[in-house]
Amino acid sequence: MKIKTVCFSPMTPQIIQLLLSVDPVLQNLDLKFMPPGSPEDEAIEATRDTEIILGDYTHRTKINRRMIESAEGLKFIQQIAVGIEIIDIEAARERGIPVANIAGFNSIGLAEHAMMLILSLLKKTPIMHAETSRCNWLQVQVVGQGSAWELSSRTLGIVGMGSSGTELAKRVRAFTPSILYHKRNRLGAAEEASLGLKYASFDELLRDSDVISIHVPLTDETRGMFGRETIAKMKKNAILVNVARGEIVDAQALADAIKEGRLAGAGIDVFYPEPIKPDSPLIGLPNVILTPHIAGATAECARRGVIYLGRNVARYLKGEKPINIVNGL
Repeated sequence: MKIKTVCFSPMTPQIIQLLLSVDPVLQNLDLKFMPPGSPEDEAIEATRDTEIILGDYTHRTKINRRMIESAEGLKFIQQIAVGIEIIDIEAARERGIPVANIAGFNSIGLAEHAMMLILSLLKKTPIMHAETSRCNWLQVQVVGQGSAWELSSRTLGIVGMGSSGTELAKRVRAFTPSILYHKRNRLGAAEEASLGLKYASFDELLRDSDVISIHVPLTDETRGMFGRETIAKMKKNAILVNVARGEIVDAQALADAIKEGRLAGAGIDVFYPEPIKPDSPLIGLPNVILTPHIAGATAECARRGVIYLGRNVARYLKGEKPINIVNGL
């Protein structure tokens, strides 16, 4: 008997084929696709008799309490991403429904994107590109003012040392900067040494870092983490990079700090709300790079994510315990 499964993430025929080829047991899925951002009533009606829900990696479809309580046969929710803020975890827990994500699948893509932003901003690439395109040759000014920097002479602060923060540390180490990190649970001495890291309190990291890269999940504790007060504590002419979640950074406070000359720039891949709005205070600022939540959107990450997804759904179908359960069931 086919297992009714509703997927709120868009997939190409090639991706669907790859998913179903991960394990023969996946041929038992009766897959129905709903467009991301489907009206709530339509999404709830589509899931009313489903056993498995595959979440929306675009984060436009909420798997809310009403949907979870209406889906009487629902037994497993698998998010096709790392972030789970679109899912009512508590409602699923109350019904005994495990919720899983695919943690780690995009950590290399996130780390490489953060590296790209860091290096581009240190060399003021957005400004140099814009001015050179206007035939405004700034070579003498840049050399004379020393307004571009080498990463090797800077201090990098990594906020959050999960999989993407760790991958960033591995890559940055080749540039031989000083690397500070902050996380809730400090790493062991051996791991710190292997990655070339020095632990710092949050305030120490803000004070001492020339570049700060954010790699924490969105939680009640991290929402608004980089607000006006926090940004004011950052080192003058520091650079802020965010490849985590938009709600972690107060966009207006960040824009004000850049316009006032307190910060030297920012690289932002995530926004709140998404997509970015035309009136975003970050649009048009000098030495700011904005990308549309694509830090982890590489061909390799996509393939890895589909394989992680397929393996975990296969575990459920075989009666095994799925991995990366986020609600303790």
